[in-house]
Amino acid sequence: MNSIKKYLFGLAIGVLSTGAFVACSDDMPEESYYTFTGEMLSDYLNNRPEFSDFAYIVTRAGKMDLLSTYGRYTCFAPTNDAVQEYLQQHNISSIQQLSAEDCDTIAGTALIEYIYGTTDFDGVNFLGKTNMLGRNLSVEPLPVVENGDTVNTTYRINRSGVIIMSLANDSVENGIVHPVEHMVVASNLTLPTIMREDPNISIFNTCLQLTGLDQQMIRIEDMSYDPEYWRRGPLKEGLRFSGAQQDYCHVPETRRFGYTAFAVPDSILNNYAAITQADPYTPTYNKNINTWEDLYDYACTIYPDGAGAEYYDKAHVSDSRNPLYKLIAYHLLNRKGLYEKLFTYVSIYTGDIFPTEWYNTMAPLSTVKVEMVNGRYASSNTFIGNAELGNMYLNRHYDPNNPSTEQRGAIVTPTVAEGLTQVAINGIYYYIDRLIDFGANTQQTVFNERMRMDLYTFWPEMMNNDLRSDDCSDNGADISSPDSRSPCYVFPNDYFEEISLDDGEFLYQNVRCTYWSYEGDEFNLRSQTNSFDMTFKLPTVPDGDYQIRLGFAPMNPRAVAQIYLDGVPQGIPLDMRSEGDGLKNRLGWKNFGDGDAWRRNTEEWQQNKKDLHNQGWYHGPGGVRCGQYSKGWDVSSSCGSFVGNDCHTMRRVLYQGHLSDKYEHTMRIRSVYAAGQAHLMIDYLEIVPKSVYGIEGDGKGEDDF
Repeated sequence: MNSIKKYLFGLAIGVLSTGAFVACSDDMPEESYYTFTGEMLSDYLNNRPEFSDFAYIVTRAGKMDLLSTYGRYTCFAPTNDAVQEYLQQHNISSIQQLSAEDCDTIAGTALIEYIYGTTDFDGVNFLGKTNMLGRNLSVEPLPVVENGDTVNTTYRINRSGVIIMSLANDSVENGIVHPVEHMVVASNLTLPTIMREDPNISIFNTCLQLTGLDQQMIRIEDMSYDPEYWRRGPLKEGLRFSGAQQDYCHVPETRRFGYTAFAVPDSILNNYAAITQADPYTPTYNKNINTWEDLYDYACTIYPDGAGAEYYDKAHVSDSRNPLYKLIAYHLLNRKGLYEKLFTYVSIYTGDIFPTEWYNTMAPLSTVKVEMVNGRYASSNTFIGNAELGNMYLNRHYDPNNPSTEQRGAIVTPTVAEGLTQVAINGIYYYIDRLIDFGANTQQTVFNERMRMDLYTFWPEMMNNDLRSDDCSDNGADISSPDSRSPCYVFPNDYFEEISLDDGEFLYQNVRCTYWSYEGDEFNLRSQTNSFDMTFKLPTVPDGDYQIRLGFAPMNPRAVAQIYLDGVPQGIPLDMRSEGDGLKNRLGWKNFGDGDAWRRNTEEWQQNKKDLHNQGWYHGPGGVRCGQYSKGWDVSSSCGSFVGNDCHTMRRVLYQGHLSDKYEHTMRIRSVYAAGQAHLMIDYLEIVPKSVYGIEGDGKGEDDF
């Protein structure tokens, strides 16, 4: 059957029925409409003898009835030959010898509650939606060779199941089927275990074990977490709407843990002197690294503080103050960072800025910068600087006004060596081509810039439990329904390890391209009892003077709250109730037009910025848009609008003063007014060093992006 037409038609129905604003869309061509046949995914498997073994497995797993109902499913269905191959590899004589748990694992790995056609696999390393086991599957393009010539491209799913392209994209009433000639499998091993199987990173693995950091990456899931308890009791039905938008808020289904490792291969370390000396943007190191002891010596050059102390030697590398421990731990995150989940294009205008995030690492009091440099949408080469287009970087720094401070950082390779498992049950690892650190040079360069931090990145639970949509394709879903496809969430009080919620409800509104929100999503504090009180940790930045700003959208349903830093109240309470126009008039906010006209460096524009800054306010960032998403912003596109031109997208200075890097800082948000379920929006924070916000006179001040 002509399956891809049905697939496209189903997507068209979801968009056209919403009435939501979708800019720059074309009407669905007439030839894309498809007449449904009534065959369900369950019928597809049961009616075709070549999938009888998989049909048995799905039935034994108790999932066949589910596949007979309406929904949206992608199925990587193994042929009988693929199932028999799997059985032989595991010394199993027949499918009847598989346990119910085995069948559940096999079926759950192959099924996703979302429709993916093969056109969705182009340029993707990992599928954004998880399978029925809560895993994200990897995607690799493979050439189809006949008689020595490449005649087509197919895809390998999770480094195991290869799609039979002649049978791919076969539609059924409730989904799409991609037959595979090898079974799609997933590892049940923890991250340190699969890394030990990789001979290319033997030095890094040795250091993981010597420091004991491998034992800090073994948690998988909090089995005591019971979402039904929260649904029945404390977070009962009446509490699960997010306010003015009336988005239905789900309780998260799981509370999983996860980890990411950025490992430098031995081949890089063994030639480190030559590599760094040849790169003007990488600090030079004059020795090659062939053993863990050599890596310890390197770590001592990065972290010299503490030399001579008891913990500062090769016998105490498991001490968190030891230089080797700090170096290795800095390459680790306590979240499962799938490649496309480490950043997002939503709302980012890549003609002016690149998608950039900042994450806490597993090293004490440290943060790493993650930046995706996508040159397809860059407006000019001068913006690219020292980057190679299309790469993800760790700790890259580029300032065209201070070229001597440029730092290349490390490139993240999306995959690992052929034949190896990259994704564990609780994490993922990557190769990077340089060592990274939180030493003095990094702090003086990489962190000497405005750090715009989406609140989503603060809490690992969001990423570990796949709680943010990967794009805006779910725009227009019925988000007021329990069956909403891109759900919002309400969190139990102790769901986040680094949040203390003493009163009220903490809510998450998922990605919508039309929201006045950075990266399309936002968090809200709200209360049935007109009171909320939350405290959370801030990311660590180098010792120095900073501004901390909060980005949010002022609206009348909002609340009023007192902000505290380290327990000390900061200024007068923050009032979010003012509509944009009222706030604009009160502050003297001005709109300088769209596009290039808005970015003109006019005297009037500069004066208006100063007037706002003197009152503790900033326009919204000029490098951010709302209104559309297409995996990056095409500079020539007229879609969307700059949030800097919208008085609903302001930034407020919450704190100006000193931040120490010797201890964790906390921010507390306590309600002053929250009547009628008024909610306080916390979207993103900017932590801005004085060297950026404090330039006076003829110096080039902070940019508007």
